[in-house]
Amino acid sequence: MCGHSGATARGLYQIVNMVSCMTSDPVEILKSLVSIKSYSGNEGEIAYTIRDLLGENGVDKAFVDEYGNVIGTIRGESRAKIVFEGHMDVVPPGDLEQWKYPPFEPVIVDNKIYGRGTADMKGAIASMISSIPLINNPVADIYFVFVPYEEIAEGVCFSKAIEETLKINPDLVILGEATKLNVYRGHRGRAVIKIDIKGISAHASMPELALNPIVSLAYTIVRLREVNLPVHPELGRSTLSPTIIRCEPQSSPMIPDRCEIIIDYRMIPSEKKDEIIMKIKSHVKDIDGVTSVHYLVENARMWTGKTIRIEHYFPAWIYDGNLCIEALGLTRKYYEEAKLGYWRFSTDGVYSAGTKNIPTIGIGPGNEELAHKPNEYVPIKELYIARRIYAELAISLFH
Repeated sequence: MCGHSGATARGLYQIVNMVSCMTSDPVEILKSLVSIKSYSGNEGEIAYTIRDLLGENGVDKAFVDEYGNVIGTIRGESRAKIVFEGHMDVVPPGDLEQWKYPPFEPVIVDNKIYGRGTADMKGAIASMISSIPLINNPVADIYFVFVPYEEIAEGVCFSKAIEETLKINPDLVILGEATKLNVYRGHRGRAVIKIDIKGISAHASMPELALNPIVSLAYTIVRLREVNLPVHPELGRSTLSPTIIRCEPQSSPMIPDRCEIIIDYRMIPSEKKDEIIMKIKSHVKDIDGVTSVHYLVENARMWTGKTIRIEHYFPAWIYDGNLCIEALGLTRKYYEEAKLGYWRFSTDGVYSAGTKNIPTIGIGPGNEELAHKPNEYVPIKELYIARRIYAELAISLFH
């Protein structure tokens, strides 16, 4: 028999509990989620699937908001609020020849589930959903928030869910990004920086009549290697990586008249938003044709049709409050080896902790090093342990 289906205030307990018994296995949930190609901006199918799974497992309310966030709520007995959070979107699989198994046809091999999104991070979503029937009479209000478009712009849709849809001030956010069941408490921030280079076009046979922005681009990339990158004692060194270059027009006998470089910059907490841009500008300002260095801004269309203006600057954060230590103790009830740590990549914590200073931690099944790689997988054992951990945190924190 399944566990109690949540707060005593929930009606139709017996019916909900019977349905939950059939849909609360994290393995089966994960297999259904991995089978859906939920690329960023196209999360509609998985959103409605998750909404229905939340309802079947016994939340008080499950719905999709105008931004495409999926939200489930369980009423508690106090004013405390815990948010369990994850993202629904995945990155493309890349070269299919590098995959042992089709990335969207989940298979179980050696007690692991293989498929795109198993570790990043549908495994955690499956464990969170399957934990609902185990949550008996929580003290705090429990919110499940599953967002779209995180792989492109972390924290953006999460902020809309918290500030505009729910209009709450959480006491704790628990992120499900992969931690191998350890308790993570921060990471470096991330920014996307765009450098624009203007040239003068000419026929490629007469380069002396042109100002070739590709040459300026090459000098710019070399100069970027000279930027000082500070080090944090726990989060490590900031990084600067050119990831995209574009030149227009593209014609082999024509020198283009403009180029751009896209940079991925990972910053530590001591670095200021304006100072990062000024530092990069100081290294490239005297290169011919460089006209601007700025954070990338886009108007992004969500799968619901809603458009959000996004500036791609997402701050670093570290949380070291008492709730972190308390959560570690509860986690060790089910995973004795659990320890504190930090992610190398960025998460939706850039909003909750980095911008709003909400206590934020991360606990998730899977290895973060498998994110965005071929042959991504999650150990089945970790799905079941994570399920128990999430339920324990929901019940025992703020008790």
